[in-house]
Order: sequence, then C-alpha cells, then structure tokens
Amino acid sequence: MNFDYIEAVISLEKDKPSLDYLDYQACYNTGWEKYLYEGCKAVEIWLNPNAELLKIKGSIPYFFQGQNFRCSPDTFKSGIGHLTDVLSLDLMGAEMKAFEYGTTLEIPFPVKEVLFSHLKIQGMKTRAFDYGVYFEDRVLKVKLYDAGKNLKTKLNWQERNILSLEYGYNPQSNYLKIENHYKNPYRYFKQGVISLEDILRPDFEAICKHDLSEKYKSIMKAKSIKLNSKKQLTSSTIPLIVLKEYEDFLPLSAEELIKQKIKSLPFSIMTSEDKKSRRRQINANFRKLISDQPCQYDISDILLNQVLLSES
Repeated sequence: MNFDYIEAVISLEKDKPSLDYLDYQACYNTGWEKYLYEGCKAVEIWLNPNAELLKIKGSIPYFFQGQNFRCSPDTFKSGIGHLTDVLSLDLMGAEMKAFEYGTTLEIPFPVKEVLFSHLKIQGMKTRAFDYGVYFEDRVLKVKLYDAGKNLKTKLNWQERNILSLEYGYNPQSNYLKIENHYKNPYRYFKQGVISLEDILRPDFEAICKHDLSEKYKSIMKAKSIKLNSKKQLTSSTIPLIVLKEYEDFLPLSAEELIKQKIKSLPFSIMTSEDKKSRRRQINANFRKLISDQPCQYDISDILLNQVLLSES
C-alpha cells in the first residue's frame, strides 16, 4: 500500500529553487512556467515567480523507480528527498492540494469481472475509463482498474522482467489497483491544511489504509446468480439473471416488477389467461436461478489481508 500521485504547492517567499536540472517546457498567461526534471514526464515542476509559488504534480513512484506496482514508504520518502535535493528546497511544508493512496492486489479471477460487478457508491457518480471504473464526488475519486494491463501498456518487457525478479510480478496473474484519489484533502479530512510532512506520518497513513478499505466496502456490488446446469442458460433466463444481479438497485424485487408489468398490460393485448400463462413461465425460469448470493467478485478479504500485512 502506498502513496502515488501528489499535487503539492509550496510558498517560496525568499527561497529560490534550483533550476539546474530542470528542462523548461512552456510559460502560460496565468504566470506559471512548466518544467520537467531531465525530461522525466512522471513529475511536473510548475513555477510562478510573481506569486512566489512552486507546484509539484505527478507520480512519485514512477518518478523515482519507474513503476507504481510496488512502492514502500521509505522509497516514496526517498523520491521526495531526491526532489528536495534537485530543487534545493525543503518540500515537507508543501500543502497537499491532491494525492492518491492505494494498493495493487493479485486476485484469483479476471479483473473485468470485478469491474462489471462493482456498480455504485451512494452519492457518487460512476464513470468508466479505458480499463477501469471510478466513483467520484466533489472531494474524492475511488478508482479500480486493471493494473496488469496498465503495466503492459506503460512498461516494456525488460522493465516488467525486473518487476518479476524484484517484486514477484507474474504477467499471467490478474492484478487489480484500488486507489483513493483525494481531490480536496482539506475538505475531505477536515483537519485544516495538510502538508507533505503530515501525510508521511504513520498515523496519517493508518487513516488512509482504513479509509481505502471502508470506501471499497461501500461499493454496491451485483449479486452472484448461479444456475444448476448450462442448459438453463437460455434466452429466457439471461434477462432474469441480469435483473436479479441488479435487484438491490430496483424499487421492487425482480419478480414483483415483472408481475406488475404483466398485470398492467391491457386486455386488448393479453387476456387474463394469457397473463397467468406468462407468469407461470417466468416463475418457472426464476426457480432455475439460485439467487441472493453475495458477490463472488468481492475482494474485501484480500484487501483487508493486504492492510494487515502492511501493518505487521
């Protein structure tokens, strides 16, 4: 479990950052100048001379070790220390405008099955992206995505081979990344201004670990519907399976909704006997389903084990 992306701003006052190792990129009408450290795109350095502000945006694990598959707290701190040396600034007092905390989990089933079954967090918008899904409100974004696919997209085979040797990465395994992206830490944690030094305290990281676990638990997940045999998976039962999986989001049970729908049809379309016949057929199909099972793609226990392991 580790911190990843950060967006931190520090007031320079009389301090002058060293630009010796920075590559100038552009200057904007807002007064901000953009730099990269020796061409590394993982972290951007933004300088506003008139406002006497410096901003750091990007992934510290990618910046310091070239990947975010695994990153220990000490490695993250070393990355911050390296930036401190490069800029000749004490960054620990920088205010955190945003940051991410999460973990990569090896799971026993395809990641896409997890993504399809994780549906909603109450009060948050659900969005899909390339190979993941996130739930978002004004201050927080909870992200789930295929970490294995992400690695294969961003790293070449030599870099992935190093991950295998040093961190036990297996290209044949399924890896799910779960992250809390704190868009507004000040409002979310209600602790006033949060500095870079604050988030690196063990007690604050413990809060982030607990919050990651709790936010994952709050995701509404589809029920797991099972059949007794493959023959029961027909064009008649598939729509019922979908209804039962999403039943918790419906105003009534799936059976009751269909019953009410049939009942509402005018006699000019369907007679009473026709309606009874349709209900018998549908009820017979419902009886083929073994419903009310918990989501088989819920990885709460795996996440909890990761939390406990990181605390030991």
